[in-house]
Amino acid sequence: MKIAIVGLGLIGGSLAKAIKSNTEATVIGYDISPTALNKALMLGAVDEPMDENSLKSCDMIFIALYPNDTIDFIKNNANLFKKDAVIIDCCGVKDAVCEPLHDFCYSKKMWFIGGHPMAGREYSGFEYAKTDLFVNASMILTPYTYIPLEIVEKAKLFCLSLGFKQVIITTPKKHDQMIAYTSQLAHVVSNAYVKSPGAQCHHGFSAGS
Repeated sequence: MKIAIVGLGLIGGSLAKAIKSNTEATVIGYDISPTALNKALMLGAVDEPMDENSLKSCDMIFIALYPNDTIDFIKNNANLFKKDAVIIDCCGVKDAVCEPLHDFCYSKKMWFIGGHPMAGREYSGFEYAKTDLFVNASMILTPYTYIPLEIVEKAKLFCLSLGFKQVIITTPKKHDQMIAYTSQLAHVVSNAYVKSPGAQCHHGFSAGS
């Protein structure tokens, strides 16, 4: 099995390390930073750099880029993807990626599945990538309705093999609603609290957490 990782930052780099540690797959990689790519090659997280020929032979492609870059990569390289290859993105928002790509992917009969690994660190970049970043984490997948169940199951089982505790199947809109509630709203509230004048007077009224 050959896997491509596009973007070797914290998430992409951790995916590469997890794949090499938990599977027998060959990993090809690409990053806009030659330093990140060379480091991944040197550490054995990536077997070879990605080019047009190697991309054509990949069975699965993980795209760990920003939303607009993800859309551009898929549209610009669609003709290079192997028939029946599974393409999974790793963006934290799903509708902004999945909705603009729907008609394009459907016309190409492309097995693109929106993905969001619910894991991370306070740092970014390949140097902070960890083999066990996804252990006991959730992976959210938002497949289009036209994608065969066996393709979704293939993606699900592969993610579980990397250490994810569970894989949740939902829609892009439902994903964004839940993330806004569980993550982004909490971030806004905590940020407002820290910046409020009253936060400076909390001594004696708060515990260590």
